[in-house]
Amino acid sequence: MKKLLAVLVLGLTSSVAVLAESSFPSYLTEKYCNDIKLDFMTSSIKSLQHYKDKQLPSRHRGGMRNIQRFLKQRQDWLQECDSYLSATSEHKRLFRNEATTDDIFNAINSVSNELGSLIAGVTYTEDPEGNSNGVVEEKFDQLFQLVETHQTLLLLRGQVVYR
Repeated sequence: MKKLLAVLVLGLTSSVAVLAESSFPSYLTEKYCNDIKLDFMTSSIKSLQHYKDKQLPSRHRGGMRNIQRFLKQRQDWLQECDSYLSATSEHKRLFRNEATTDDIFNAINSVSNELGSLIAGVTYTEDPEGNSNGVVEEKFDQLFQLVETHQTLLLLRGQVVYR
C-alpha cells in the first residue's frame, strides 16, 4: 500500500510539472532563463551604469523614457522566466531565492518609477547641492548593489557570471 501511494505521489508530482511546462511558451527553458539572467546581470547592468554616469546628468527626457522602457522590457523577460522556474522547478527562483529575486524586482520597479517621475517633471527642492538626480542615482546604485551581491554569491559558489 505504501509503495502504491509513493508511486501515485511521484506520478502526480511529475504530471504537475509537465502540465505547468505546457502552459508556458516553448522557448522557455532553464538554459534560456539562465541566459536572460546572465545578460541582465552583465550587459544590461553595464548599459544602465553607463547611462547613469554619462547621460542622466543631462536630464534629457527622451533618454529617460528609453531607459524606462528598457528596464520594463528586461523586467518582463525576467519575470516570465521567474514564473516559469517557480512553476516547473521545485522551490527555484530566478535569482536563487525568493528574497533576492523580490529585492531585485522591487529595485527595478523603484528605478523605473523614479524615472517616470522625472519625466513627468518632479523636482526635489530638499537637495542642498541642487542635484535633482540624487534620488534616482541612489535607486540605480541600490539596483547595482543587489545585482553585484548576487554575482558575488554565484562566483563564490563556483558559477561563472561574466560573458
